Amino acid sequence: MTGTFMIKHILSLSFILISTGSVAADTAQTASNTVDSFEKIFGVTEGKRRNHTKGFCFEGEFVPNSTAMQPYTNSALFLKEADVIGRLSHKGGNNNAADNKPADYGMGLLINTAAGPHNISMNTLDFFPVATPEAFAKLMMAKTQGSAAVKAFKDSNLDLQRFSAHKANKKKELTPYEGSTFNSINSFYLVDKKGKKTAIRWSFIPSKKQSIVLKPTADFFYENMQDNLNNHGISWDMVITLANPNDAVNDASIQWVGEHKQLTAGTLNVLSLSSEQDGRCDNINYDPLVLSPGVLPSEDPLLQARRNSYAISFGKRVLEKGAK
Repeated sequence: MTGTFMIKHILSLSFILISTGSVAADTAQTASNTVDSFEKIFGVTEGKRRNHTKGFCFEGEFVPNSTAMQPYTNSALFLKEADVIGRLSHKGGNNNAADNKPADYGMGLLINTAAGPHNISMNTLDFFPVATPEAFAKLMMAKTQGSAAVKAFKDSNLDLQRFSAHKANKKKELTPYEGSTFNSINSFYLVDKKGKKTAIRWSFIPSKKQSIVLKPTADFFYENMQDNLNNHGISWDMVITLANPNDAVNDASIQWVGEHKQLTAGTLNVLSLSSEQDGRCDNINYDPLVLSPGVLPSEDPLLQARRNSYAISFGKRVLEKGAK
């Protein structure tokens, strides 16, 4: 086998192994185009993720509020404490992203429930820039072509216009990982014992205010979080928002606004930090469709698209590590 053929073969296997059911050719191509665009924009750091490239690991525990959750789901996620392998990261493919500049961040969680692994993959955006995988692939392609192409795409896409206006009105301030709120972006369903489904989104909100305690430099987030962990602990509360009847469940580009019923579903406690080299998060693919029974994905097409793109990125970095 040639190197190129072997790569394509393993990447196709990653789709088969990680996807549910067959993946249509156009869906696979859209995911491949998206990953290719990330590589063109940011370059490739071999052995690393193509998006959310810079980051580090943490380990912790998820302590559920089972009383609050029992009326809505029988998921093992909300029944008893579970170990967590997590990762915090900067959005984008720059492995040298500056910590001392305001940015968007990501959090991936692998929660080892009694019923098996449950993945949660979030970021600090309030909602997604566009509604479909195809639109996101076109946006990323436009970014490879320059500002004029991005403007032309934005002029033709109302979702991106709405997102850009929202971002422009948000205050830009430097916030450490541990002081940031992370959102599900996509919608999911809680399923009770009788099969009744309740549409939800969620946020992981810092349990207490977390601040910058060290002098900001280009690479200080790890030490800042370690200092906060040592001095007063770090945790996030998982706050679930129940959908109202008119909420857009299958469109991540539409923010849920107004009054909603919310539940504090549990607390994520951080126990330790580690680099990717020394920790256990680097070899984890935080596929958002790996869920425990009692939680189901919505029909938002971006969820399958995320799974597909993560699979391609995972396959590539496994190959790159194996070649070293």
